[in-house]
Amino acid sequence: MNLQERVLTYKDDIVKGIQGAVQIKSVNEPAQEGKPFGEGPTKALQYFLDLGEKLGFKVENFDNYAGTIEFGEGEEVVGILGHVDVVPEGDGWTYPPYSGTIADGKIFGRGTLDDKGPSMICLYAMKAIMDSGLKLNRKVRMIIGANEETGSLCMEHYFNTLKMPQPTMAFTPDSTFPVTFAEKGIIRVKFTKNYKNLEDFSIAGGNAFNSVPDGAKAVIPQEFVGDLISKVEEFNNGKEYKVIVELKDGKYFITSEGKSSHAARPQKGYNAVSALFAFLGTVEILNVDLKDIVDFFKEYVKMENNGESLGVNFEDHESGKLTLNIGKMSIENGAMEICVDMRCPVHISNQKVIDTLKEKVSHRVDVVVAGENAPLYVSKDSFLVSTLMKIYKDITGDVEAEPIAIGGGTYAREVTNGVAFGALLSSQVDNMHQKNECLEIDKIDTIARIYVEAIYQLAK
Repeated sequence: MNLQERVLTYKDDIVKGIQGAVQIKSVNEPAQEGKPFGEGPTKALQYFLDLGEKLGFKVENFDNYAGTIEFGEGEEVVGILGHVDVVPEGDGWTYPPYSGTIADGKIFGRGTLDDKGPSMICLYAMKAIMDSGLKLNRKVRMIIGANEETGSLCMEHYFNTLKMPQPTMAFTPDSTFPVTFAEKGIIRVKFTKNYKNLEDFSIAGGNAFNSVPDGAKAVIPQEFVGDLISKVEEFNNGKEYKVIVELKDGKYFITSEGKSSHAARPQKGYNAVSALFAFLGTVEILNVDLKDIVDFFKEYVKMENNGESLGVNFEDHESGKLTLNIGKMSIENGAMEICVDMRCPVHISNQKVIDTLKEKVSHRVDVVVAGENAPLYVSKDSFLVSTLMKIYKDITGDVEAEPIAIGGGTYAREVTNGVAFGALLSSQVDNMHQKNECLEIDKIDTIARIYVEAIYQLAK
């Protein structure tokens, strides 16, 4: 039995393992003693480590920040970096987001694609190789983190605080196939401002920098604006997003409905926060502070996802255009906070983007840099990229495939020689960070065959 046949004998176990992992709600939460990212991520991390130990691997927990599952001998190490934390589930799911429900040939649940499902497939690919008895010259080490979605502090702790050794080469199953040779720089900023005349006004939309918000709600005193209800039908006509307005007890209650997507691909969604202000931009605004906010959106944000009106619509030939997402916004008691996520071309410095943004809008709002990551770039001709590309082409038959550049940020940035490799096939629907995230069970066959061959070829 060859490796690709052997790994498929574990398919039922893979499915059950994914279901069990998904049933743990592992959204990052405030730290508790011994649980740096809260209860859920700690449980999900331990779930993988317990399973790894049961399967016969050597496992170790590093302060509940990260853990390792490994086998083999040798000075050099092939690393597989996966994460167990997930973005918030949002609303509108057909099946409960932490149920692991199987329906229509799919496993539904937050994390099935990003990144519990792919990590589980890689774990069983490791198992197939270990059980085969084939000789390897490199050790294989899965490094599981618990904080990828909100800053990768898990890997910061593992590699920098604890000074754990870097793998010789590594991949993370947290993107799309084929091989991601470049990842854009990431910048997260907050636009903030305090207003004195918005005491009875509130808005809340979105739940994370790195997701396009699919909903937003606002409460506006009637005297702040002209007639809203008469504008709704015209605004909604022909659009993929819409607003709903009710007038009750002297206040307008506005609900904006959009479509969620990963912030790296904002063009695949419809931003409910931006849409709400686009709607307000069509009516008369009578409150001076609310007018300032509506005018800011009208001038600098609009429904754009490339930052053109903010002056940051940079691009390069290898990684394409900058993308920009308003991931989260709130105004409460006059305090405004707008959370902005930008994915920047690899050959444009993050600092240039930040400086341009501040020059453009710092006279209107305070611009606070909340975090940034440098871009990743690995040569297409490197051993790592060329080896993984050959494996992908051989197994899928997709001989025209080329390495890709993405806007997403993965653990590949945390290692000195790493790339993102899968796990999304071109034939799959990409619903990461969206409602009804799911993994088609019949795709596991191809994905598992790719990973078992990749791990073996890199480690042999």
